[in-house]
Amino acid sequence: MKLLRMQTMLILILSLALIATGCAKDAQQSASEKAGPEPTLKVGMMSAVDAAPFYHALEAGYYEDEGVDVELVLFTNGQHRQTALQTQQVDGAMSDLVALITQSTSDFHLIGTLSTDGAFPLLATGPLTEGTTVTAGTMEISVTNYLLDAYLKERYAVEKVFINEIPARLEAVVSGQLDTGIFPEPFASIGELRNLEKLTFEGIPRESLNIIAFTEKALEGKEKQIAGFHRAYERAVKDLQRDPELARTALMNAIPALPEEIRSTMGLPTYHTPSLPSESFTEEIISWTEGITGTEYAVGPEDLFDARFINAL
Repeated sequence: MKLLRMQTMLILILSLALIATGCAKDAQQSASEKAGPEPTLKVGMMSAVDAAPFYHALEAGYYEDEGVDVELVLFTNGQHRQTALQTQQVDGAMSDLVALITQSTSDFHLIGTLSTDGAFPLLATGPLTEGTTVTAGTMEISVTNYLLDAYLKERYAVEKVFINEIPARLEAVVSGQLDTGIFPEPFASIGELRNLEKLTFEGIPRESLNIIAFTEKALEGKEKQIAGFHRAYERAVKDLQRDPELARTALMNAIPALPEEIRSTMGLPTYHTPSLPSESFTEEIISWTEGITGTEYAVGPEDLFDARFINAL
């Protein structure tokens, strides 16, 4: 009789344990279903060589490996990219230091988290003769204007013509209306196909002017996703450092209508491990931007950048 009671008690305890375990699993499943899938991180790309590591990371499955659902949204127009950021269609995008600085006076702030590596050659109708006046196409409040000064100011008298749209600027050089113009790769290589001379300047700029920036809302709400995004980028850069041909493949696959002829002539930058601009370089660009816009920007690197994601690598 005593043994029977003990067996009955043991069965009761086991039954209660199974019920409790089942309830816990149901609760966990219910909580998981309620939470739903991890939100997608949407990042705007531009048709530039900076985009290669991000697209390679996508092709190699590195975002998925890092537990992040990333959607790369390609823009061919800077204004469209800016509209998408302000209307929260994307969480972040490829941008540049001048844009970060000028936006610091508005209510809409972007915060830089990662420098990217671009290339901005000059296209010219022929050799430029030192000491002469050179007509050059660029954008006024942009990194291309800064680079034009850095490339030419010491050797030429430069007459700047501000043409924002890249195709219109290219046509102005091709037609001979301008002596030269500054273009991002791979568009510079497309101009080279049209019998323009591509001019590059080693060591200018001394640091990258381009940057990935996220909205304040994304930095607050998608920290985990942004961290995984940076880890995937680091892995992709290591691949491209070992084999630059992977960058060409990623760009040819991602950017529509690139002519196959530029695959081998496309100028690639050196892709660097994740970093942010130095304080001295940032201050230089702030000062230059103030001179161009006539506006004083009460900002410093601590206001423009968030280093937590590269510091965690």
